[in-house]
Amino acid sequence: MGLLTDPSGLSQKAKYANLLKKHCKLLCNFLFIVGVCWFAALSDVNLNHGTYFSENALLPGLVYSAIKRDTSNFGVSLHEELTRERESHPNSIPTAWMLARMKQIGLDASVHNFTLNYPFGGGKVFTGQNVYGILRAPRIGSTESIVISCPYRSLTSIHPQVSHSVSLMLAFADYARRQKYWAKDIIFLITDQEQLGMQAWLNAYYGNNDNPALLTSDLHLRAGAIQAALNLEIQSFDLDSINIKLEGLNGQLPNLDLFNLVQKLTNKEGIPCGYKQPKVKRPKGGHVNNLWQMLTMVLSQSTGVPTGNHGLFHRFGIEAVTLEGITRADTKSTHSLLPMLKILEGISRSLNNLLERFHQSFFFYLIVANDRFVSIGDYMPCLGLMAGSLLIKSFILWLSLHQEHDSTDKEPPQEASEASSPNLVRIGLLLILAHATGFLVNYLPFYSGINEFFYQYGLSTELTLTTLLSIVSVLVIFSPIFFHFHQDDIKILHIWILLELATALIVVGMLNFSLGLLMAFVIVPVMINVEIRNNGLINFVQQLCGILLQPLIVAYFVVFTLTWITFDELSLKSVCTKALSATMNALVYSAVDSVIYGNWMFNMIGLVFFPIWILLWNFLSWRPTEQRSSIKKSKTS
Repeated sequence: MGLLTDPSGLSQKAKYANLLKKHCKLLCNFLFIVGVCWFAALSDVNLNHGTYFSENALLPGLVYSAIKRDTSNFGVSLHEELTRERESHPNSIPTAWMLARMKQIGLDASVHNFTLNYPFGGGKVFTGQNVYGILRAPRIGSTESIVISCPYRSLTSIHPQVSHSVSLMLAFADYARRQKYWAKDIIFLITDQEQLGMQAWLNAYYGNNDNPALLTSDLHLRAGAIQAALNLEIQSFDLDSINIKLEGLNGQLPNLDLFNLVQKLTNKEGIPCGYKQPKVKRPKGGHVNNLWQMLTMVLSQSTGVPTGNHGLFHRFGIEAVTLEGITRADTKSTHSLLPMLKILEGISRSLNNLLERFHQSFFFYLIVANDRFVSIGDYMPCLGLMAGSLLIKSFILWLSLHQEHDSTDKEPPQEASEASSPNLVRIGLLLILAHATGFLVNYLPFYSGINEFFYQYGLSTELTLTTLLSIVSVLVIFSPIFFHFHQDDIKILHIWILLELATALIVVGMLNFSLGLLMAFVIVPVMINVEIRNNGLINFVQQLCGILLQPLIVAYFVVFTLTWITFDELSLKSVCTKALSATMNALVYSAVDSVIYGNWMFNMIGLVFFPIWILLWNFLSWRPTEQRSSIKKSKTS
């Protein structure tokens, strides 16, 4: 029994606890810096992996190609016909010509109609048509299928013209129809209105017609379960390079085997290909080059916005990528048409040979180079270290709080009774208010009555949404007036903020690592260094940091930075104005995407991080009771 009651053991624990309290800030900052260095070190070739095929069934498409020159000549004639049709339909999709051509080739073809009811004020309605044809597999029933798609862009579209994709796809369809080795149906899909048409077609294919904002007609033709999809954005028949787009909705990525397959086939045909192939001006040097590639993917994936039509397939468990063919400057040659047809044939034959869905390779990864990647087991520790610093600080604060209560228990009863105990009811009310406000932020923008009210007064959707969120934010700024906490209350609130934020970062990082990493990089340094102080200047600086962490302000600074980099020739005033307008547009796009496509960026910020900011602001605005009473006395005197 002497060992159990030995006071030296208790003093040893107190010694370790005091040591943790003394070096808390140093330890947390050390973990954060190690997490940042861990991520940067992953760009070294010794810490990442070379790409490889995990599914051997994909290899047959790499062997040989049987496409001849007559198929490419047919593609050229198709494009000449399409060019004439586009001139007669400058603002719409030439549905009749596409439908007739698909039927002439021998496909089962049909038209799919859809309507978008704009979810905000004004009652705007947009319509569109998709055209699709199905090549039935001659060797088996319609149990599985592959999708080859391309968006149709009218002559008045602001996006790069990709009409060559339609001619390429139809020429390949004509070749594929004459082959007898297909074991899967091939769906050739031409979508209208960019991603809107693709989402409408997928909703109709899988029977998800419960969205009142996007109404779709029933599909007259169906194929088997979709195993994979390939989206084409070919700008010409003379390509300088091919950019493989990977990022899908909410940061989802296709199976790494599909990326490897596409890259191997395109490089085999002599066309430079890779992730972000023509768009990123990479600095010289292997390590710096790889780090730049990783940061580029992190910035792109963190938005949660698909980089192409392929990104909408991922939520249905369908692996898909987009091939963006970048045209060569000042040329009208067609020497890339035949290689592109061979690439389509190789990808289709490889996918046709699959006996099961993609499952062997990685679904969570970062591309370091065209032939190297980092898997989830390598990059998650860096986010764990950053979020772990918040957990360790919360533990140390809880430890110090218990030590203070243990010391008050040893004091005389009269002094111990004067020490205040935490008021959990008051803290609970603040937590309820913060999360109810987050729910309100998600609900108000979509309430039809409010939208119609602002629309009647001539306010645009951008200004309406920004005004609503700004009003809620201003009201939150004054919320500390109604909550008066004791010192123990504010310590428990601090611990709750650290725990909730760390949990949110880890959960978000598991779903979208890039978004979790960027949020941790911005928020964690502030959270591990703010604390209760009696210094007025330090308190002011901490409150200023709290205001700058407001989600709207963070979004503005991100857009401002991107605008400054993109338009470096503009003046500071012009950049600020342009960034403000772009931020307002981004808020509307995020809200619309949440309704139509299921993008959870807007909902996540409103339901998770906006309440955390409310709690953080109340914590940073707290002043000791003695300081409040002295201010009141000075005002009365």
